[in-house]
Amino acid sequence: MSATVSKKLKFKGEKAKKKKRSHKEIGGDDGLGDIESGDPADWIFPKNVLEVTGPSFIILPTQPPSCLAWDPVRHRVYASAITLPVAPEGTDELSTNEILEVVEPTDVNQVWVISRLSGLEDVISLRSSSGTFLTAAPSGALSASTPSRGPLESFTPSMSDGSSLRPSFNLKTNSAKYLSVDVPDQKPLETTTSNKFELRGDVETLGDMENWKVKCQREFVVKARIEAMGGMKGKKRAADGAGYVDSAGTLDDEKERNRKYQTWGSGLSVVSHDDRHDIKKARKEGRINEAMLDRRAKLKQ
Repeated sequence: MSATVSKKLKFKGEKAKKKKRSHKEIGGDDGLGDIESGDPADWIFPKNVLEVTGPSFIILPTQPPSCLAWDPVRHRVYASAITLPVAPEGTDELSTNEILEVVEPTDVNQVWVISRLSGLEDVISLRSSSGTFLTAAPSGALSASTPSRGPLESFTPSMSDGSSLRPSFNLKTNSAKYLSVDVPDQKPLETTTSNKFELRGDVETLGDMENWKVKCQREFVVKARIEAMGGMKGKKRAADGAGYVDSAGTLDDEKERNRKYQTWGSGLSVVSHDDRHDIKKARKEGRINEAMLDRRAKLKQ
């Protein structure tokens, strides 16, 4: 009975080389194969809040479609008209979903760079093409003239109900209000132009005009998805290797954050055993920065 024998020479003491495995081999069908194969600079829809990151194109729920833009000359935030694709001759007009799938920004002022503060994955800021940040005043007025970010430049995104292929997001301001767009009343047969749409940040209840769609560049969505597969910040691999478990608010999590952000002098680190619950609660309420500063002041006393 014959057997197949490898013709590759092996020497005593030689270590076997590990084979590289793809993402699908590691985590099964994780959806990375579909988005990794495209152009990194393409614009695609993120699937969840954590994938909303990097250069972003924010589409407003208006007719005709418009997008959030910044005018650095007039120093105003406004609804900019979107250049719509044209259907090939002899075919039906493109549907709304087909337009959303292919539409892209045509001006650098239509792009906002979304980033997160360290330790605050649920809070984002939007930087304009001029390097300034989108600001929502308590009165609801929107601007983007501030060169640094603070509480008024912080927004909490959340997913709204709708299609999972092209999800919509709501942006809550620091005043617990929502970004929205007002469409003026128009007469029959009258066409509304994008310069008549009014942006505001003082809406208390969610509706259709608060559901904004976001397209991000492919490479940033892929990076965020891979990071989520490998364990997000604030999570650690379980001891049995069965996956990742949430360690936010635990003693290990507090020690790590304390080492990074709360040490002083010669690296002295003081960990409280009483207020971890308060820190976790503050993180959920979006006031973690204030809570950590107050806590550090108490620990120094």
